Amino acid sequence: MTLNLVLAAATKGMREMYSASRTAPHPIEFQMPSELHAPQSFQIGWCRDPDLADTISAMLLAIGDPAYISHAELQYGIADNLGRWADNREARTRQYVASMLSASPDNAEERRVATITINATIVGFALVEITRTNPANPFAILHDVVFSPSVQGLGLGNALFDWLAEQCRAEGVQRFFLESGVDNHRAHAFFKRQGFLQTSIVMMRDL
Repeated sequence: MTLNLVLAAATKGMREMYSASRTAPHPIEFQMPSELHAPQSFQIGWCRDPDLADTISAMLLAIGDPAYISHAELQYGIADNLGRWADNREARTRQYVASMLSASPDNAEERRVATITINATIVGFALVEITRTNPANPFAILHDVVFSPSVQGLGLGNALFDWLAEQCRAEGVQRFFLESGVDNHRAHAFFKRQGFLQTSIVMMRDL
């Protein structure tokens, strides 16, 4: 899926805490400079709480711009075609988010949700999938990274990307991959600032 849009060292202890409790994200707290006019602290952590499916889904559904649509929205049935959301988008989105939050054996702990919270309220999240088809070269796919409009421009996107990179690097992940709607130009500019390079062009043909 497209991204609308990682700050602490991952330690062995942090990884062990996550392994010990899948439902508690064990968030890390950061202090924010006052000149950003942002809340004084925020937390980032992995989350497996199925009760958050509605909250995360609502944030995704609040994205109305069809420029967000890319091949993943089409593949998951969230969009009917380029530039057109599916009539059952709400149900499809919630099903997808619930699968990311699932702690079932089928998930194999490789499909995850990272949340960023302020005062226990989710203000952003990332849907991440770690792929180990080639064990010598695991990689992570960033399906969605979304922030509440109220905190955009405050540097939280940079913080979340830095945190994700540190967490994934500690698990042997060597690269991030993402894809984005062809007209989602604002997101493309952000990705480039984060060090992403265009590697391919995704094409589609209706049958």
